[in-house]
Amino acid sequence: MQKHKGFILQIGTSPIDGHRFVVILTMKSKNRKTGNMAQVWILREDVDPVTAVASGADETICGDCGHRKQPDGSRSCYVNVGQAPLAVWRAYHAGAYRSDLHCIDARKAVKGRRVRFGAYGDPALIDPMVFRIIANAADGHTAYTHQWRQPWAQWAAGKMQASCDGLTDYLEASAHGWKTFRVTPKGGAADQGKQCPATVPDSAAQCLTCALCDGAKADIWVEAHGAGARYVAA
Repeated sequence: MQKHKGFILQIGTSPIDGHRFVVILTMKSKNRKTGNMAQVWILREDVDPVTAVASGADETICGDCGHRKQPDGSRSCYVNVGQAPLAVWRAYHAGAYRSDLHCIDARKAVKGRRVRFGAYGDPALIDPMVFRIIANAADGHTAYTHQWRQPWAQWAAGKMQASCDGLTDYLEASAHGWKTFRVTPKGGAADQGKQCPATVPDSAAQCLTCALCDGAKADIWVEAHGAGARYVAA
């Protein structure tokens, strides 16, 4: 099979605000924490990620996530949208990715690979059938959603971690059957669950070799990281 830089898996309308988003699968990653996993991006289709964050249009693909840009200008999301997300969005508009809305080639491409759903954007927006095809073809996956309270996101329980921003979130999500991924302030820890193995000092673990965050295995916590970590409150 001819190798492709990536695939367009879905173009949809967000249940959050009615705007269009695109789901793109890319095949390589240089991310040191995750390792070389295949990456699934959920992007606002008509607005580049940098402009979307600045204008609030990222609501389309991030919903009410508390790590989005706040009125005071702070933003605790670890993703630098001016890097990989912007590059992927530009490549999409330049025609770099093959349209594969039935996932025929994409499922072959991820065979034997681990997939990171939501390298940017909330993966609960992905069509459940698209998610299932890619996840079933892959050799494991990771996925996290901040939309775990939304009725339209309930299909993702058992397939994605519920992203939690405190003990209250953790208790609520757990009570509804979700495995959780909890962010703690820098220097903090959680009494519940297991610390992300890739963030343990001197650990050589990567998401590629771990894959605990598949929505079914364990509750995980991690210290806030990235440029916005200072904005995560205790």
